[in-house]
Amino acid sequence: MDKRHSLTWQQTLLAVGVIVACALWFWNPKSQSPSWIYPYFSGAANLGLDLAWRVDISGFADFEGMTYTQQMDYRFSRAEPGNLAPYSVLDKGYVFVIWIAQTVLFWLAPIKACIWLQILFHVTSSLWVAGRLGSRRQQVIFTLAYAVNPVVLHFVTFAYYYYWQVIPALAWLWYETRQGVITSRGLYLLALVLAAAFLLRQSTIIVSLFILAYAAWRHKRIAAWGAVVCFIAFAMFAKPPSQPWHTAYVGIGAYPNDAGIELDDESGYRMFRDKVGIQIDTTPPNGNFYDEKVRGQYYVVLKERLTSYAKEHPMHLMRNAVLNVLQGFSVGYPVGHPVLAYASAFLGLAVLSLLVFFRMYVTITIVLLSMLGFVVYYPPIPAYMFGNYLLLSLALTRLCDQVGNSEYVVAFGRYLKERL
Repeated sequence: MDKRHSLTWQQTLLAVGVIVACALWFWNPKSQSPSWIYPYFSGAANLGLDLAWRVDISGFADFEGMTYTQQMDYRFSRAEPGNLAPYSVLDKGYVFVIWIAQTVLFWLAPIKACIWLQILFHVTSSLWVAGRLGSRRQQVIFTLAYAVNPVVLHFVTFAYYYYWQVIPALAWLWYETRQGVITSRGLYLLALVLAAAFLLRQSTIIVSLFILAYAAWRHKRIAAWGAVVCFIAFAMFAKPPSQPWHTAYVGIGAYPNDAGIELDDESGYRMFRDKVGIQIDTTPPNGNFYDEKVRGQYYVVLKERLTSYAKEHPMHLMRNAVLNVLQGFSVGYPVGHPVLAYASAFLGLAVLSLLVFFRMYVTITIVLLSMLGFVVYYPPIPAYMFGNYLLLSLALTRLCDQVGNSEYVVAFGRYLKERL
């Protein structure tokens, strides 16, 4: 890492003002489906000392009938024990983020409090990263590419767990800025942070495990591997009951296919209904999707159909995987825009080629691993690959320096100067 170029307090205040202003300007006016957002906020409102996830059965109908503007002002309240039902389908960690937000920013309605907590964390983390860059040019590039980027702010101001996928990227930067030197206590702290990231989004497990194992290997002490073992044990204990078959099946619909599959949850539900005659209902917490037998049958049916499709069209799935990987080095997969999807893949190929040319192999590894948990079968839509934006923005700052200092670029500049 280059020598740090710290921000002055005037620059810090200016940066805070600009980032917050851009967050307000590009504030995301959309929300996740009530079926998925309600369990989190109801669960946070009813969180007890046992930390169990329980959802108010009686409140969903009213919440679902509201506009998003009305939902943002909705005050989730504690329900009577008889109205609470256990919930365990999604990743649990975001319940705790919401609880922290509504506790710290108690004067705001829970959804607004959660979004503002994410904005505050985004501002703080962006300034922290900028303070660790080696030049003003790098800081400006990073600010434009990440801190005030509308694509990034689209998820910062979105009340769902997608934004928090940035944690492993921040953890890696923290480790990297220490030049790979870390104490045993710091290693266990790193494991704790990455465990929190897994609790928020289980797809972060691969990159988190790599970061932790790499740090333990560099630490050169057997005791350091205890942190890796603890992380693996926690992941096995805390893993939610969801399976990848639904995501893998609808992921085929990201590109033209012979089965008429669309990149839409309803595509999977429709196939299941046509196959066994059961209509999936995701209404929490009593819809049949939360019945373990129905959900298990649903996964089996999708797994069988996906397996048969893979045998019939292996080259299609291979093409999809290659396009997905390349888009992961770009802006991701633009849903509903197939031409832009191929353009994104081409841009990703260019970025990946530059990273290889300048031997930025560690960056390539981290970016790949951060999306390896899904990219083989599902396109890297921005919501899924959010953690990559920080990594790619940092790579961009370094690529600009590398290209600017490249002997080929310098020689070409001299050539132009002589000719002109």
